[in-house]
Amino acid sequence: MIKLQALPLLLLPLLASVPLRAIAQVNPSSEVRSVQATIKTGGDDLRGGAVAYGTIRLRNGTTLPKIILNGGRQWRNGSTNTVSLPLPPGTRLADLNSALFTLEQDGAPRNIGETYNNWNVDAVKIATPSTPGRCSGGAQLISRTGRPLVRLTGERTFYTTPFSTPPSVAGTSASALQVRINTGGDDLRGGAVAYGTIRLRNGTTLPKVNLNAGRGWGNNSSRTVTLPLPSETRLSDLATFTLEHDGAPRNVFESYDNWNVDGIRVTTPRVCSPATAGVTLANVSGRPFVRLTGEQTLKNIPLRLP
Repeated sequence: MIKLQALPLLLLPLLASVPLRAIAQVNPSSEVRSVQATIKTGGDDLRGGAVAYGTIRLRNGTTLPKIILNGGRQWRNGSTNTVSLPLPPGTRLADLNSALFTLEQDGAPRNIGETYNNWNVDAVKIATPSTPGRCSGGAQLISRTGRPLVRLTGERTFYTTPFSTPPSVAGTSASALQVRINTGGDDLRGGAVAYGTIRLRNGTTLPKVNLNAGRGWGNNSSRTVTLPLPSETRLSDLATFTLEHDGAPRNVFESYDNWNVDGIRVTTPRVCSPATAGVTLANVSGRPFVRLTGEQTLKNIPLRLP
């Protein structure tokens, strides 16, 4: 059995500097109602009157109705335009894996004296929509670039490229976890110590981390602490988080400290640049969820993928 050793108190301030690797939450079974197509025009524009179409062919072979992307308007040299493409109800993210997106141009002359329009496309990107008001970006499904990526002409009128859905969060690695602890109606006394420990599914127990550095956490307060993880730890490797309390008296006038914990939430870091959302691995609560005393000094919380 691996012996638990607390990280020295002097190291606690350094945890704030632990690099936080962002995790984009991806659930293949999530319903997707639309995707956003972003097209960058290069050094030869899409002429006004010419029409750009977008078509999606789902993984099951269904071809959705083609969508006019530009409304017949010009897309100038060097411009970037984003258009929403609706999807049928019930479309899942997994349905887009190996699906196809086709960009098509109808550049036939609209006026006497015009020739067929030539259009340089420097980038085609497709993503699920970002979530308004949240630090969360959409899942990138297509990202193709070039100078140009493709030149659409009378001889070549379309460009087709496959979708590729991001991997499930299970195989994603994380460099740290963030633990938020809500104290209820009985505080964590100054001098008492709260420890956090992560156990992996292979049985390895990571060194326990001093969460409060001996400082008191007042009634009805909330604190968030970062726990570092070994290099290349995958989310599927994580098994449990243990909250441990050492409330032994520090002087002759004290009794053992009692601490009401109303909530524990364990997540991967949430980072806004680049925009990604954290993955919640545990979120438990009660009034209290657990009361830590001299008789019950710890609580184990299972970590589960969404």
